[in-house]
Amino acid sequence: MSNSKSFRFALQPKWVAGHVIVIVAIVVFVSMGFWQLRRLEERRDFNSLLNDRTTVGEVALDAALAQYGPAQDDLELRIVIATGEYSAAEETILLARSYNGLSGHHVLTPLYLGDGRAVIVDRGWVPIDLDKPTMPEFAPPPGDVEVYGALRKTETRGSFGPSIPSDGTVTQVPRVDLERLAQQVDGELLPVYVQLLKQNPAQQGDYPALVGLPEPSEGPHRGYAVQWFLFAAVALVGYPILLWRT
Repeated sequence: MSNSKSFRFALQPKWVAGHVIVIVAIVVFVSMGFWQLRRLEERRDFNSLLNDRTTVGEVALDAALAQYGPAQDDLELRIVIATGEYSAAEETILLARSYNGLSGHHVLTPLYLGDGRAVIVDRGWVPIDLDKPTMPEFAPPPGDVEVYGALRKTETRGSFGPSIPSDGTVTQVPRVDLERLAQQVDGELLPVYVQLLKQNPAQQGDYPALVGLPEPSEGPHRGYAVQWFLFAAVALVGYPILLWRT
C-alpha cells in the first residue's frame, strides 16, 4: 500500500481561491517591501541634498533666482535672505501639521518684495485651535521685515489627496499649492516659497513657532521593508506547509 499523500483536494474551488489569495498577498508584500526600500533611497537623497545646500551659506533671494533660474529642483533648500513687508490680509492656514507631537497648522503669509513680486513665507506652527488667518495672536511684524529661510518647492496633489476649490478665496489649504495661491495674491507670486528659519524683527509672542528644517534621518523605512519581506516569507513557507499537513 502506498503512503504517498494526495493533493487532489487542492484542486477544489475553495482551495484554488486560497492559492490565488496567497499568491496575490506575496506579490503585494514583496512590492511593499521594495517600495519602502525606494522610500529609504529617497530619504537618503534628501539628506544629502539637505547637507549640501544648507552648508554653503545664505544668498540673497534675487541672487538665487538669477543663478539657478526658475527650476524648483535647483532652488530647493537653498538658504536665502529677503526683505519685504508681510500682507496679513492675504494669509492662509496650512492645515494638519504636527510639531513636537502636537497637532496644529502652519501659517502662510505673502511677503511683498517692493517691486510687485511676492513670495509665500511659511512662518511656522500654531496650535490646532488657531485655525483662522489674520488672528491677532500670531499677526506678523508690521513694516519691513528681513526673513532668513530655506526655499521649498510647490506641493502638488497626489492620487488621493484632498482637493482645493478652484475659484474664490481660500483661507485654509491642505498643501502649499503656489499656483492656486497665486490666484488670490495681488502681486506676481514666485514659484517657490520660503520656510522661515528666523526674521528681523522677531515674531512677538510664542506663535507661530519656528519649525526649522527636518533632521537628517533614514526614518523607519528599512524596518518596514524587513517586515513586509517577512510577511511574504511567512506566506511563501507557511502555505505549502498547510497544504502538506492538510
